[in-house]
Amino acid sequence: MQHPSIVVTADVASNFDCRLDMRKIIMVFSTKLRYRTVPYLLLFPSMLLIGVFKVYPILYSIFESFFKSGKGGVKSFVGLSNYLIVLSEPTFANSLKITLWFCLITTTIQIVLALALALFVNKSSLFVRISRTLIYIPVSISMVIACTIWSMFFNPSIGIFNTLLDSMGLPKQLWLSSPNQALYVILFICSWKGISYWMMFLLAGLQNISMDIFEAARLDGARYLRVLFQITIPMLKNALIFVIVSDSLINIFMFVPVYLLTNGGPSMSTDTLMYEAYRSAFSYGNYPRAYVLVTIMLFIAIVIAVIQLNLTRERTQFSSWRSR
Repeated sequence: MQHPSIVVTADVASNFDCRLDMRKIIMVFSTKLRYRTVPYLLLFPSMLLIGVFKVYPILYSIFESFFKSGKGGVKSFVGLSNYLIVLSEPTFANSLKITLWFCLITTTIQIVLALALALFVNKSSLFVRISRTLIYIPVSISMVIACTIWSMFFNPSIGIFNTLLDSMGLPKQLWLSSPNQALYVILFICSWKGISYWMMFLLAGLQNISMDIFEAARLDGARYLRVLFQITIPMLKNALIFVIVSDSLINIFMFVPVYLLTNGGPSMSTDTLMYEAYRSAFSYGNYPRAYVLVTIMLFIAIVIAVIQLNLTRERTQFSSWRSR
């Protein structure tokens, strides 16, 4: 028969072990909970701002596009009636054509020149470092200031470009006052500011490519163009996809240069969808039409992004299949 003190001691020891195990379980659970919740807590302020200033306005615009304001501000549900009215307008067709044309040309120019500059500055010499800093200067200038500066350069009367043309005996140009030139002047300004911005993303992608791959290609006798199209560009796939999609979306929603320089003119030659939506809401007070235009732009942006992603994915799958 065991002594009572020994039984008590065993009970105390077992209770202590149970408490110790519970503490371990609680510590492990709290540690896992902390590691799982802390990232979400850190993301919450940013997600809240995105939800309030991005997601909510988009959903509100889509919802309001199906309504029409009547007498006394009473709203009535009209279904797709607003969309049918907008789609049948010649103004919408003109704005859509201008927006898509601007997006196509500007995105192409910016991506090609940004890639060329990224290849140029992807070196470690002192001259390239200085050039990299100078090339990046347009990014540090706001679009408002850039438009103000370039509007003075393109001034038909006192602008530097017409002064140079006049000194060479060439006729002066109207630039922003010409229906045939105004859109391309805005295209030039947006490209001047955007090329160096997208260059940095492509440069970051280039610097992630191992130099051993290029050395091996050179030892095999591969020429520069072959290395560029068969090694460099395929390995830049992720950076290129991001830059192409992001740049296309930005160009679709381009607004500031048109608002500051042309107000959609001359002769509606720069009347993009974004500016038409702004004018419908704040000049004409036709908010349902503005909501419809914004929703259409959102739909176009989604379609373009999906098409670009699918095309790049198909090319990647084809190249991987061909390499087998």
